Amino acid sequence: MLHSKLGRVMNLVYYHSVFFALMGTTLRIRSYKKTIRLDKLSRTYLLYSLFTSAFMFLNIYYMVPQVLLDSYIKYNIVLQLNFVVMVFLRIMSVLCCYLTIWLKRRKIIKLYRNSLIYWKRFRNIMDAIVNKQELKDLQISLARTMMQEIMVLYAAFLFSALVQYQLLNVVNKRSLLAFSIRLIHFLHLLAVKMAFYGLLILLNHQFVVIHLALNTLHKKKVGKKWKAVRSIATMHLETLQLARSIFRIYNVIHTTVFINMFMATMNILYHAVQFSNKTIKSDGWGIICGNGLIFFNIWGTLMFMEMLDKVVTSCNNTGQMLRQFNDLPSENKTLQRELDIFTMQLKRNHLVIKICGLVELDKSFCLSFIASILSNVIILMQFDLRRQQQPNHPQYLTHLIRNQSDV
Repeated sequence: MLHSKLGRVMNLVYYHSVFFALMGTTLRIRSYKKTIRLDKLSRTYLLYSLFTSAFMFLNIYYMVPQVLLDSYIKYNIVLQLNFVVMVFLRIMSVLCCYLTIWLKRRKIIKLYRNSLIYWKRFRNIMDAIVNKQELKDLQISLARTMMQEIMVLYAAFLFSALVQYQLLNVVNKRSLLAFSIRLIHFLHLLAVKMAFYGLLILLNHQFVVIHLALNTLHKKKVGKKWKAVRSIATMHLETLQLARSIFRIYNVIHTTVFINMFMATMNILYHAVQFSNKTIKSDGWGIICGNGLIFFNIWGTLMFMEMLDKVVTSCNNTGQMLRQFNDLPSENKTLQRELDIFTMQLKRNHLVIKICGLVELDKSFCLSFIASILSNVIILMQFDLRRQQQPNHPQYLTHLIRNQSDV
């Protein structure tokens, strides 16, 4: 049932999560045998998780000293504040991520077990109702989308590493250590993003499968359709509950992901402004790497928002798929009753994703997200222009003091 391409891509996401200790326990995924099962939680993995979380938190200290002495941010208060905010966000991200894993470990393991039970329960429904070729095409498409997101994330990581290396004022042991720690934290955030995107891929897969099942059921001229409709309604309700559980348990982590995406994009665009007005010196390779970083960072953000919107839309638009059953004869009262129950279930249950219960993640949020980034960059540009009009160079201050003394 699980295509080998999608299985290999999800294995890649899984190994990233295991490496950075983002899992509650280890899993065993074998797509060619169509099995997914939980492995026993071992003490070795718990010790590894403790070591990884402590390492990611304590090494933040080594990011700070060398970067604050770099010449390109030494006389720019905005860049210094941006750096302080980014370090603070890294601390919050690491704390929120690993505290969630440790404090909610039982809930996370229970979520894994419920997902496994869910997968086994509705596998027969998909095999019996959904067209095999349509299911194969869907999984191949999702595998390509997931692989594309992974490539975009790693491309952004590569260009970010090149740009940060070029910005090093002095290459020595301390600067290289700070540079390496920054790359490790970048990879950690990349793994968190990848895991979040993988969850969205799986949820979108299940909701689209429900749509395919309804389309196939409408075309088939067989009896006892009401049993299939009842099974699909149960599948939709449990998928919705599973999605709510995922977003509720990982709510804090997802919040830090969006805040980091916001600040990182704003910081990248403001650095681009500094490169364009020659405040930060760069050569041709620096400009190419900077443009690549901007391109892949924005591309990855847009793909993230698009998949998030697809999950919400595919869940809440299932009612539109039921309208095609209106052209069926109304003689089968049992089928009509099951359709009415399914319709009422859809009206009462909508998937709403919120950040900390405050901000709803929908299309308007995506537009506001991009608009807020651009607005903040423009505001920072105004401060930068004002700073250039009122220079703070030591020679300028000395000349100004002499003029005042002569007067």
